[in-house]
Amino acid sequence: MLGWFASDFFARSPVLIYPVIALGIFMTIFISMSLKALFLKKSEVDRLAQLPLSEDD
Repeated sequence: MLGWFASDFFARSPVLIYPVIALGIFMTIFISMSLKALFLKKSEVDRLAQLPLSEDD
């Protein structure tokens, strides 16, 4: 009984579009940041790797 009620409620709920939109935004940002990290130049990676060790203020 409760399973049928829940499935019927969620099937007609207009609020369910928000998690789908949030997932789409997350996946877009995640994929773009992953591609950006994969295609960084070696010199840029080395520069960024030295940042925690530098003593510049």
